Amino acid sequence: MADKNMNNVDQIRDLIFGSQLKEFDERFETLNKTLKSVEEKVLHTFKEAHSKLQKETERSLEALEQKIDNLSTATQKERTKLKELIDTTDETLQVQMQNQKNEFLTKLKIMKENIEDENEKMNKNLVQMKAQIESALNEGLANLGEEKLSRDAMAGMLLDVAMKIQGTDVNTLLTQESKPEAK
Repeated sequence: MADKNMNNVDQIRDLIFGSQLKEFDERFETLNKTLKSVEEKVLHTFKEAHSKLQKETERSLEALEQKIDNLSTATQKERTKLKELIDTTDETLQVQMQNQKNEFLTKLKIMKENIEDENEKMNKNLVQMKAQIESALNEGLANLGEEKLSRDAMAGMLLDVAMKIQGTDVNTLLTQESKPEAK
C-alpha cells in the first residue's frame, strides 16, 4: 500500500507540476546540449591552439637549433683560421729568427777572421820591428866597439830606431827636407 500511496503522490505531483517539470527537463536538456556543444567547441579550439602553439614552438626550436649549428660552425671555422694564422706566424717568426741567427753567426765568424788577420799582421809587424830594432842596436853596438860614440851618432841611432818604429825612413825624411818648397 505504501507503494500505491507513493504512486498516487507521484500522480498528483505530475498533475500539478507535470507541465512545469517537463518544461524544466526540456530546458535542462537544452542547456546540457548547449553546454556540451560549447565544451566541445572550446575543447576543439583549445586543441587547435595547442597544436598550432606546439608546431610554432617546434619550428622556433628548429630555427634556434639551426642558428646554434650555424654559429657553432662559424666559430669552428674562425678557430681554425686563427690557429692557422698563429701557426703561420709562428713558422714565419721561427724562420726569421733562424735567418737572423745565421746572419749573426756569419758576421761573428767574419769579425773573428778579421781580428785574427789583424792580430797576425800586428804580430808580423812587431816581429819585423823587433828585428829592425835589434839590427839597428846591433849595428850601433858594432859601431861603438870600433870607435868612441859621440852624442851626434847616438842621437842619429835613436832617431833611426824611432823612425823605424813609426814606419818611416830617415833617408826619406832627409830627402824631403832638402827639397826646396815651391812657393
